[in-house]
Amino acid sequence: PDFVFQYLPFENEAYSPYIGKYRTFGLRVLLSQNGLEKEVMLLPDVSSDFSFVLHLAGLLTRKQLDPIHLLDVFEDSL
Repeated sequence: PDFVFQYLPFENEAYSPYIGKYRTFGLRVLLSQNGLEKEVMLLPDVSSDFSFVLHLAGLLTRKQLDPIHLLDVFEDSL
């Protein structure tokens, strides 16, 4: 293909009135095309488990999931 989606984990801080501040990990989706990279989606607070988000990022990158289906994947996994 002439383009590639790359899913990368990123860390951020979130707040809940019940537990206070906590560390969470999200997914950043990049579109690489013609030597250029463009961020196409940022999904914060996917999980507090870095290993899970890292594994998910690798899987989604390998399978080249189009980001338009990403929310469906999360919805189906609940």
